[in-house]
Order: sequence, then C-alpha cells, then structure tokens
Amino acid sequence: MKLKLGFIGVGNMGEALIHGLLHGHLCRPEQIICSDVRPERLKTIRETYGVKGTSHNTEVVKQSDIIVLAVKPQIMREVVLEIAKYLDLTKLIISIAAGVPLNAIESCAKKDLKLVRVMSNICVSVREGISAISGGRHILKEDLMIAKTIFDSVGKSLFIEENLLDAVT
Repeated sequence: MKLKLGFIGVGNMGEALIHGLLHGHLCRPEQIICSDVRPERLKTIRETYGVKGTSHNTEVVKQSDIIVLAVKPQIMREVVLEIAKYLDLTKLIISIAAGVPLNAIESCAKKDLKLVRVMSNICVSVREGISAISGGRHILKEDLMIAKTIFDSVGKSLFIEENLLDAVT
C-alpha cells in the first residue's frame, strides 16, 4: 500500500491496526502518522512502531490519504468538528466508533465525505479478529477494498449493510 495512513486515537484498536499493517508489511512506519490525547500513549506508540506522532488531529488529517477515526463514540462529534475543515472527498475516512452512524459523521462535518464504518472485535489485538465493513454514499469499490485490506491485516473481514452493524457488536 502506497498511501499515507492517519490514526486519530491509538488505544487498543488503533494500536492493533498499526501492528497488523506493519507486521503484514502492508506499509512502512513512515507512512503512518497518529495522534492521541494522552502524550504518554502517543510516545509509546511512536517508540514501539517507529511511526510519526503528533498531538494535533488536524496534522494527521492534512498528512494522510486515509484517516482512521479510532476515538470513543462520546468524543466523535468534537473530533469531527475539529478536523472537518481539512476533510473532503479525496480522503478515505474509516470510523471504528461503535454506535456512530455514517450519516451522523457526515452531518457533523457539514459536507459529503468518503466514509466507511467498521465494527471489529477485540481479537484484532492478536490478529484473529472479525471485522464487519459498511460503506457510505460516496464510497467506491476500491475504497471498500482498501478498508478490507487494512482490516484483513488483523483477521478476517466481511461487508455488511450499515443497519446491521450494531447487531454485529
């Protein structure tokens, strides 16, 4: 994969994805930039994986082709409002926040976006996870395949209609 990936949030799921992508040789550390509200967590991720890190979510968006929103559902609105200015249809945005529908993210950003929503289980931390993937209104088949490639690095993935995603969790 030649694209630049950005992770906003590097908790357990964000770290699992970074580990899977690097372990599977799908990208190099210099292709990944991440942010987190916890400076010590960001430092650990940078030192462990050799990826770039910043305390500024907007820098992640500016420097990335693909943005993984790996934040808690209760702060998704705040994060989207912060980065919305830098989002457009050239960037693939993947949300792994449980219970936050794609239309809520697009509505909050007040613009059309290329959105994918993914629900994974914790087994991704040992690369044995199952991920259900659903694409938004502006997603192309190649965008879905990129998302599948990312999540296949931590297990297996399948496509599903968004209205069924909450049942998956």
